[in-house]
Amino acid sequence: MAKTRMYRYTAIDFSVLAVVAVVIGIVFYFTAIPYELTKAVAGKLVARLGFYGLWFIGGPLAASLIRKPGAAFLGEVLAALVEMMLPTPYASSVLIYGSAQGLMSEIGYALLRYRRWGVGAGALAGALPGLVIPFLDYALWGETLTEAIVWVYMVATMISGAIYGAIAASVARALRK
Repeated sequence: MAKTRMYRYTAIDFSVLAVVAVVIGIVFYFTAIPYELTKAVAGKLVARLGFYGLWFIGGPLAASLIRKPGAAFLGEVLAALVEMMLPTPYASSVLIYGSAQGLMSEIGYALLRYRRWGVGAGALAGALPGLVIPFLDYALWGETLTEAIVWVYMVATMISGAIYGAIAASVARALRK
């Protein structure tokens, strides 16, 4: 019986998802400007380290609040959908990124068997999307990099994601109190 309840979403769960999607989707949208400015001034690596993890925050925040399988994926995808509805410079690619990032965040919680939702779990769920970013950048934007640079970018996005994932879990903990 307890397992069935774990998978069943309530109206409150869907409401929390909607709020997370709108708030984080707007954050995603407004992150584009400082990201592009940082990239132009300080370089792509600094921009990725500072901002990419912010684009991974929807999954850990939704999952840490709802604590049910699928919440990380839905939180990230729905936030990307909200961002896509705004006039983003990245167009519909945000939905592709959001789906991949949400899946990777979800894998983080699945690896923990949906039993841990704290700061460490948020950091893991925030870091894992960084694994796919170089491949998405190549597939969607034709960004070609040397193998060494791919690894550096991957590690930078994972570090950024872990930091923001931990922040998301901490915010969720504070909101749940």
